[in-house]
Amino acid sequence: MNRYIVEISALLYVESIHDPDTLANNLVSQLEELASSSEHLLDYELIPHPLPGNDNDEPPNGRDKVNAA
Repeated sequence: MNRYIVEISALLYVESIHDPDTLANNLVSQLEELASSSEHLLDYELIPHPLPGNDNDEPPNGRDKVNAA
């Protein structure tokens, strides 16, 4: 079994019905699943930056939509 530490850097555009804190928690949960457990997620920084006009936007239907920038 080979072991690695993998560093990932990404900037994502996300459409979500959730507030920034819930969105961040959901994304961290997905990272924990990718890492096999929260113990394998050694370090992370996840900061949602709300875009202007969010209060006026119509929420998307269904699941969060994530697009790589």
